[in-house]
Amino acid sequence: FGRAQALGRACSLLSIVRMLLNLILVTALASPTSAFKTSSQKLVGRAFGASAGYKQARGRFVAMPTLAVQSAATPKSGAEELCKKLSSTVAGTLGKPESYVMVTFQKVDAMCYGGTTDPAAFLYLSSLGSIDPDTNKATSAAVAEILEAELGVPAGRYYINFFDSERSNMGYNGGTF
Repeated sequence: FGRAQALGRACSLLSIVRMLLNLILVTALASPTSAFKTSSQKLVGRAFGASAGYKQARGRFVAMPTLAVQSAATPKSGAEELCKKLSSTVAGTLGKPESYVMVTFQKVDAMCYGGTTDPAAFLYLSSLGSIDPDTNKATSAAVAEILEAELGVPAGRYYINFFDSERSNMGYNGGTF
């Protein structure tokens, strides 16, 4: 590897590490003191804008997909529209109500991937359930289309980290799920 390639890889890794550290900090600050369920296994309280009473599916709570996107590219239709498109897409591929989906977009100063600063992105998708190999492939393919159209990020210039979160590790409203 040349010096420029090594520097590019270091920049990519630094961006990924920074995002993961931010997510770890958010998780560490969540209070694991209570679970929001009744004896009838319904959520009590609101999960990221969802109405109370969302039931279990296949023995697992289906709630709270959260997609965090980082890129140095500027969304063509604006950050809000990008988030809305990704929200609808993630809800569809994960089979969850869009009212439960949270999407954030963070424009970073620079992002190196493969030794270049051509458009690239890093995504982190956390969900209570619905994270499995087939669903991940479908989600990655659907998101790739949006990243290319909105950010100019080709399919080979992004990573998505899929994470199946445990209810007790997801904090909301002073407690956990």
